[in-house]
Amino acid sequence: MIVSPSPKLRPLSIGELLDRAIRLYRRNFLTFVGIVALVQVPLTLVQLVISLATFTDPATLAADPMAIFSDNWLSVLLTFLIVIASFFLVQGLATAAVTRAVADEYLGGKVDWFEAYRKIGNSWLSLVGALFWAGIISLGLFIWFLVPCVGWLTGIGIIFFFSMVIVPMLAPVIVLEGQSATEAWRRAWSLARRRFWWVLGFVFILYLFNQLLITGPAMLATLLLQFVAGTPLEAANYSSAYMLQTIVQTAVTLFFSLIYLPLQLTAITLMYFDLRVRTEGFDLALLAEGMAGGTGGALTAVPSTRGEQLVTSSELGNFVVVSIVGFLISAVISGVFGLLGMGLLADGGGF
Repeated sequence: MIVSPSPKLRPLSIGELLDRAIRLYRRNFLTFVGIVALVQVPLTLVQLVISLATFTDPATLAADPMAIFSDNWLSVLLTFLIVIASFFLVQGLATAAVTRAVADEYLGGKVDWFEAYRKIGNSWLSLVGALFWAGIISLGLFIWFLVPCVGWLTGIGIIFFFSMVIVPMLAPVIVLEGQSATEAWRRAWSLARRRFWWVLGFVFILYLFNQLLITGPAMLATLLLQFVAGTPLEAANYSSAYMLQTIVQTAVTLFFSLIYLPLQLTAITLMYFDLRVRTEGFDLALLAEGMAGGTGGALTAVPSTRGEQLVTSSELGNFVVVSIVGFLISAVISGVFGLLGMGLLADGGGF
């Protein structure tokens, strides 16, 4: 791809970065959503059909509790296969294609649905491999969390930063730079650590968006359905009520996931570019390449991560702060729900 010098490439604040991500997403809404929908919609429909086709009536379970194992083994197997397929196709293939499309558009190019899939080549397989390695690393981090004192103090912060920042950064690192699955997470960590708190604040805002745009509407749809039709257990025809609720929940979750996932990937990709502009002079390298008639070499010209210290003492201190803040937030949320529960019990006792 031949990229042209772009005045968009300059250090951005969090507000400016979000604004540009939203504007870019709006201009290419159908393209970005279409790339994800191409794989996510068929997978969701297959999973919905499996759930409805293998539904076991409560009356059957009451008469024979072991029926859930004898009747649902096929459902469990098919659901497991759908989860694996979703991991490969959504987290790997579609994520890589959206990242490629966002980068091309941001750097002055243009790409459609099928062109985005064509241009990623086999990089999506590297992304899947990197996500597999991320799972192994996450297991190691959990073991670290179990270590008394130092693990307790830093474990939550490390796990949170790794899952919320490093894992999402794998897509642009692999798709745009051509990093291998084993080196991608070190490159992502090398970029993210340079602006630790700024990056953490940005992805936390994206997390709040996720809760507002996906989790919130799905819960609201369920509550409204239960308010109108009651819970399945309260319905005269449990099977029909269960199927209706399952269809509504699936449709709402799918709709808002298709809306949010491309926005998240757009924001992460622009964050990646901002980190490179601030710390590697990527905007100047791209400008020089454009003046020389280059063909995109600036994108893959990255410094080596070999020799970098894995974690510094100051970063361990940052993880301690994140762990403590996370614990305090969890304690406050648990306390609020606990007080609400006690209030409900007290009200119930009054009756």
